[in-house]
Amino acid sequence: MSILDIQTPRVFAPLLYPARYKGAWGGRGSGKSHFFASLVVARCVRSRTNVLCVREIQKSLKQSVKKLIETKIEALGVSSQFEILESEIRAPHGGMIIFQGMQDHTADSVKSFEDFDVAWSEEAQSLSQTSLTLLRPTIRKPGSELWFSWNPRRKNDPVDQLLRGDKPPTGAVVVRANWSDNPWFPAELEVERRDDQRDRPDRYDHIWEGGYAKVIEGAYYD
Repeated sequence: MSILDIQTPRVFAPLLYPARYKGAWGGRGSGKSHFFASLVVARCVRSRTNVLCVREIQKSLKQSVKKLIETKIEALGVSSQFEILESEIRAPHGGMIIFQGMQDHTADSVKSFEDFDVAWSEEAQSLSQTSLTLLRPTIRKPGSELWFSWNPRRKNDPVDQLLRGDKPPTGAVVVRANWSDNPWFPAELEVERRDDQRDRPDRYDHIWEGGYAKVIEGAYYD
């Protein structure tokens, strides 16, 4: 069994322990996606793990987190343990990492994911209620986990209702992460953040602090 030494911002520490539901929400530059991508690699290196990476809509792999996971595999020095194919990544110990758009699935088609250990939904604010309803009972293997990372858009979005509502699932672990929690927040993004703070104050809270998008004349300013 291999163990990777991964530097983790303190804000994500609660997500390192087993939990059926794990969520990280907040604004741009927090490192949410990087954290979960590193966690995917670490889990796969430690033991046989099947990971399903989903978005609501995925017309091509360019819209997936595949490239980010590939980058983490290389950065963590474990490239020799993974086989990167065009449409999936073969992990150590016989595991796999695949990438799917939930909008393309039905109650019957998602049954093929019943043996997966982890489902990670990136940009989870876009998940429809139908997709969330399909996904939750499908990932049913003992010890399996559902991960969600998102920048909140509307209070009534399904993922917000699930993980930030009045009755979150039993044992759910959810953290808020923003740019100020990221010890490696890049200087380039700091320039962008300050520009938005100065020039686009109406959008700033949503983009950088994880606030809900404002409604402008009946439409969400996302």
